[in-house]
Amino acid sequence: MFKPYKKEFNYSYTLGFYPSLELAKYHPEIVEKVIYSSKAKQVEGLALLKKFLPNCPFEENEKQYERLSFKDNDHVVVIFKKYEETLNKDEAHVVLVNPSDQGNLGNIMRTMAAFGFKNLAIISPAADHFNPKVIRASMGSAFFVKKQVFSSFEEYINKFPRKCYPFMLQTDTYLSSVKLEQYPYALIFGNEARGLPQEFLKYGAIKIEQPGEVDSLNLPTAVAIALYEFKKNERKS
Repeated sequence: MFKPYKKEFNYSYTLGFYPSLELAKYHPEIVEKVIYSSKAKQVEGLALLKKFLPNCPFEENEKQYERLSFKDNDHVVVIFKKYEETLNKDEAHVVLVNPSDQGNLGNIMRTMAAFGFKNLAIISPAADHFNPKVIRASMGSAFFVKKQVFSSFEEYINKFPRKCYPFMLQTDTYLSSVKLEQYPYALIFGNEARGLPQEFLKYGAIKIEQPGEVDSLNLPTAVAIALYEFKKNERKS
């Protein structure tokens, strides 16, 4: 009997067909079981899951489904074993320093997938990237993006030395003026409330132009703008 998610468990689960199909597409080997409600039998996604996971046990179990799902329209829960990944040293990285909001973390992974960024470094303490709410917010992109957790930024940069672009308000260098001269690189973003510590200024901080009436953008929006601009820069290089 599987229990509602806790961080210390060695398993997690997807909620809903779209994230579950992304799991089946990218990591079918870690799937342990598919649990579904009676309503799932009317949805095409169940047949697709059975096609993509031919060796996985499927169980219609209303009680177990309701125990794990926090919405009544998910119809399916897919249990999977937690796994570890290593970032690709030859590709660009997104680095999130102490992200605390589960929805933001999932949203950022979805944005990364949209722009073709496949590597996410998470500096702890941080939101749990295996939490089903994070996976749901990512719409399954959590299974496309490689994620590696580090205890400090120093641990990350020692393992993956590269050109860094911290996004901070305390600089006069604008994103539009940046010329991409080194690859691979890292785009670094701070906590939703605190941003990045002052010591990141030494890496050559940049900021997004904001001629409007707000003092800062929320984290997922800032990441989306940065990824879009750097992807354009890559094409010009």
